[in-house]
Amino acid sequence: MRLTHEQTSCLDAYAALYGRAQRTLLARMRAGVPINELKRSFLRRFGLTARQFNAIRVELEGKIASIRERRPELIEEAKWRIQKAEEAVGRLEKKHPGSDVVHQKKRRLAVLRAKLEALLADQESGRVRLCFGSRRLFRKHFAREKNGYADHAAWKKDWQAERSSQFFVLGSKDEASGNQSCQAAVAPEGSLRLRLRLPYGWGSTSKHLVLEGVRLAYGQEEILQALSAGRVVTAQTKTGKLFRKREGAAVSYRFVRDRKGWRLFASVEAQPVALVTRRLAGAIGVDSNPDHLALAETDRFGNLVEMRRIGLHLYGKSEEQAKAAIGDACRQIARACAESGKPLVIERLDLRKRRAELEAVDCVRARSLSSFAYAKTISMLKAASFRAGVKRIEVDPAYTSVIGAVNPSSAQF
Repeated sequence: MRLTHEQTSCLDAYAALYGRAQRTLLARMRAGVPINELKRSFLRRFGLTARQFNAIRVELEGKIASIRERRPELIEEAKWRIQKAEEAVGRLEKKHPGSDVVHQKKRRLAVLRAKLEALLADQESGRVRLCFGSRRLFRKHFAREKNGYADHAAWKKDWQAERSSQFFVLGSKDEASGNQSCQAAVAPEGSLRLRLRLPYGWGSTSKHLVLEGVRLAYGQEEILQALSAGRVVTAQTKTGKLFRKREGAAVSYRFVRDRKGWRLFASVEAQPVALVTRRLAGAIGVDSNPDHLALAETDRFGNLVEMRRIGLHLYGKSEEQAKAAIGDACRQIARACAESGKPLVIERLDLRKRRAELEAVDCVRARSLSSFAYAKTISMLKAASFRAGVKRIEVDPAYTSVIGAVNPSSAQF
């Protein structure tokens, strides 16, 4: 759908208020202010409803929890990278003592050590470093001309726009249409009519923003099913009084602004799909490589039936192009598993060691492995197999290559 100038301005203002409130909430939480006290003050200060504040809080707490959960892995990865970089420096000093290559590697080693010290300090203190607007864009401030900025004002305009480029609308299963703040209705032609609740007192003449003719590029049917689902349940108040309410599926929305304009992402809880595969039928194993995915299909006795190769050339592609190519390959593999009735077997690899290996290879090889996006491939394989009802089996990768080289007609799953 095409937005009018008034609708675009309204979404821009909502995102700016949302971003400012979330950054303020992080600062106040760091100061140790209780969340209940923050909620009361934020409702008055920013004109938010209770559900809008909860959306800001839930998203912020999710970011903080993600950083804390990821930090031990980053520490281990930094240690592995330092070890590989030290080995590379030792080899280069023997071959090219005093060269620029050695100097650059030593600088890289110093950066890794500083990063490890910062991670260890944050872990000990419990501090969370969170950059709104992305660290990549923030670092462009230190080399403005190189990154196409004429002056500080030009960079600051992009920086402020990026920090206010999205907002989240939290859903709940006990609310009408699965969301109190953004309610969707299905039009006769199948499109969605969204009624977005606006914050209080920000100059708008209406309490709601209505968006007509909304269609989702992916998952439209799942959202329509979630909106139509629902049942009446009996609940009880604190005083013991019984009442009946309608309970359905929670639908959450995320509005995101990019170079093309505003986009809408809707999410519902994924429903389990009946399995269409059996382990007794055999298996289809997938081996991930920088430029392709290799498939090996076996029968129920473990004998090799067929080998296939799916090209996956990601070097030089943009992030969106890489995601599209990986998604197509993963759907093709999931479809093959579903048609044959055989589960999918993938290796359980340690990505920390895999990324650490980049420190000891040349720049061309490092770019090739980095462009491969192994983690994205594995996550998309898991999602595609879940949607197709394919059983997924993860195995230890130790000696799988040796077994395949010695006896290619057998496999160990």
